[in-house]
Amino acid sequence: MSLQEYVGWMTRLGRFGESAAAPEHDPRVCARYLELHARWLGGPLEAPVVAVPRGLGFYRDPLADGGAWAWALVGALSHPVVPLAGPEIVAAAEAIAATLADDCGDSLVMTDTFEAEGLGEPTAAAGESFAWLSSPRARFAGSFSEYLASLTADRRRAARELLARFDESAGFRFALTPEPPSEAELTWVAGQLSRQWGEDAGYALAQHLWPVAVAAVRPAQALFMRVHDRDALAYFNGYLVRGDVITSQSTSRNLDLRHDGLGVVIDLKAIARLIDAFPAVRRLDPTCRTGLDDPPSIGVAKRKVVNEDAYKPVLLLGETTPECAAGLPRFVPGRGWVAGTAGIVGRRM
Repeated sequence: MSLQEYVGWMTRLGRFGESAAAPEHDPRVCARYLELHARWLGGPLEAPVVAVPRGLGFYRDPLADGGAWAWALVGALSHPVVPLAGPEIVAAAEAIAATLADDCGDSLVMTDTFEAEGLGEPTAAAGESFAWLSSPRARFAGSFSEYLASLTADRRRAARELLARFDESAGFRFALTPEPPSEAELTWVAGQLSRQWGEDAGYALAQHLWPVAVAAVRPAQALFMRVHDRDALAYFNGYLVRGDVITSQSTSRNLDLRHDGLGVVIDLKAIARLIDAFPAVRRLDPTCRTGLDDPPSIGVAKRKVVNEDAYKPVLLLGETTPECAAGLPRFVPGRGWVAGTAGIVGRRM
C-alpha cells in the first residue's frame, strides 16, 4: 500500500489517532510531514509499504542507504515509537518474516532503534528476541548545578569550560522555543545541509521536517534551538518531546563559522532551559547512536552530556545479516528466535 493508505489503515485499526501519545502516530502529523517532504525534497515520498497483520508496516526509505526494511514512514525519525507493545511485536515476528518473504522475496529486516511499550530496558526475556543498542541520555531533576554535579569529573570540567567559552558575554545567544522555522530559516537549513552532505542532504533535511510537521499540529511536542554568534545564525536544531523525554531530532550548522564544542554547549543550554521553563521534561536524548550500522565514532561529542544508561531495541529478522549485526538475537524463518552470542551493542557510555 502507499504511505497515505498505510496511515489510513493504521488509523482504522486504532493504532494511529489524534489523541496518540507519540506525535508520529497522529495522522495529521503524518499528513503534514508528507506534504513537507513533497515540497522540500522535490516530489512525494513514494515508497510502498508492506503491511503486516495486527497493524505493522515496513518499507525501504528511498533516501536512506542500504536495503534493510524499517518501520514504515519514520525512516528519518530518531528513535520512533512503534504502536505495539513488545510482546505483540515478538508474536508478530513470524508473520512479518512470511509477509516480507512472500511480497518481496527478502526476509531481512534491520530496523533502526525504536521504542515500544514494555521495552524500556533489556531483560532476559527481551534479550532473547531483540538486539539492543546503548544510546545513553541526560537525566536532570532539580537545578542545573545538580545536573552538572551528576556528570563524571571529566565531563563536568569540560562542560564548565565550554559554557565559559560560549557565554553570552562573548556574543553568543541561545533560544529554545516552540517557534518553528520561518520560510527563510528552513531555506537556510536546506542550503547548509546541501553544502555539508551533498547527495545525502535529502535524508538530513527529512530529519528536520519531522519537528516542523509536529509543530504545525502539536506545538507542545516540538522545540527549536536557535544559536546566534552575534548577528549570524550559527546553529538551528529541532527537538521532539515524548512524555518526559526530549529527543534531539535534527541539527544544522553554519558552515561559514567554526566553533569546536558549540554542539555540546547547545545540549547543555537546552538542559538549563528545560529545567527552568519545561518542568514536565526531565531527560534529553541526544541520539548518540540510532542504528547498528552507525560507526563507533558517531555521537562522541554528544556523549559529553549524558549521565544515564539507555537502551533501544532493534528488530532483526532473517538469516543473512550485515557484519554489524553478526551474533545478535534475531528471528529466522524455519528456526524461530535465535538468541545469538551478543546482547547489547555499545555498552560503554
